[in-house]
Amino acid sequence: YHLDHYPMTTLRGHNGQLLEATVVATFLPSEVVESLYAVVEKAGLEVASLTLEPIAALNAAIPADLRLLNLVLADIGAGTSDIAVCRDGTVVGYTMATIAGDEITEELMRRYLIPFSTAERMKTQLDEDIIVYRDVLGLEDRVSSAQLRETIQQPARMLAQEIAQRVIALNGA
Repeated sequence: YHLDHYPMTTLRGHNGQLLEATVVATFLPSEVVESLYAVVEKAGLEVASLTLEPIAALNAAIPADLRLLNLVLADIGAGTSDIAVCRDGTVVGYTMATIAGDEITEELMRRYLIPFSTAERMKTQLDEDIIVYRDVLGLEDRVSSAQLRETIQQPARMLAQEIAQRVIALNGA
């Protein structure tokens, strides 16, 4: 908020001539919202408020007193990465990147000719010295964790760069 060109964190108890507010708004398809409300009602509950996933995750993961700092929560999923930024005690922005963990999985699939489920398992075994896997022909093979890390370096770098660019944009830098 800005009241008479002065930044404000709350307007309660203040008077002025000119109010300016930055509003972050998003719109979900009505079917999504209506479905949510229908399910909640069927369960005998009622919706008190509706919050977007990256904001809810930030509120759950970062204690309120730390939200005074300029912190970022990046939730890297399979197909998308949700990003939320807090500063001065509040969430100041959120966005989504369409690059995520699947890019790493797909790189492993291409490099080692393995099914999706095998590539997903291999991502969880990076702390092991040698990873044993079966390719799409059913042949057993081995790869060192060092080789596996080298294979995923490029997609992991692209993911990190995309998230960093989004965070910089949210911070207005």
